[in-house]
Amino acid sequence: MSVFHRFVMMAVPLVPLMACSDDCGNRIVSRIDAPGGARSAVLFQRDCGATTGFSTQVSILSGGQAPAGRGNAFIADADHGAARRGAWGGPWAEIRWLRADHLEVRYAPGSRIFLKRETVSGVRVSYRPANE
Repeated sequence: MSVFHRFVMMAVPLVPLMACSDDCGNRIVSRIDAPGGARSAVLFQRDCGATTGFSTQVSILSGGQAPAGRGNAFIADADHGAARRGAWGGPWAEIRWLRADHLEVRYAPGSRIFLKRETVSGVRVSYRPANE
């Protein structure tokens, strides 16, 4: 058996373990409670290490919870400098509640968007580039 084949046979079982590892960290930029306080919208920076840039993410959570893992409503990066960055390093964005069941996310034009869900946990989410 060649060295290559031995390497493949040893490495393949490790792939699922590597996929489960999450060396990313979240830093909360802003948190806004919905009217009534049942939910919170959290805008945060997610940093997954030196090989990736900072991303800006939004999660809608039960009041008081902290984001764990990736955002559940919005995920974007600055697309290699195409979008204006916020003070936290990811693309600029802001959040505001329009009603207890409606959140608005404004974001920097040029952001590369990976996730933009229209409904999260019964909350309608509207998106608007900041130049509008």
